[in-house]
Amino acid sequence: MRASVVMAVAVILYIIARWTRNKPAVTLASVLGGAFAIFVIALLDHGRTEEIAKGFAWLFALVAFYAASPGFFKALGQAGKAAGQNVKETTKSPQGG
Repeated sequence: MRASVVMAVAVILYIIARWTRNKPAVTLASVLGGAFAIFVIALLDHGRTEEIAKGFAWLFALVAFYAASPGFFKALGQAGKAAGQNVKETTKSPQGG
């Protein structure tokens, strides 16, 4: 996988991390910073510096995943609980005699 693609995924994970913390997810600073980071990694993604670009991109992706995972898994857990409650309500047998 190209380092620039990995870096783009890292930027998306960073946006998800901000969104799950109820912070403004897409700001001018985050867009400019993400675009600059992707641009620098894309420049390094050729020739002798390709391995360095891949290393930095994967490092940023791991950090972004680590930052996004608590909020992401919390949201998944809440969605699972809500789905479980909906299933319980629809499968209740009618009371009566």
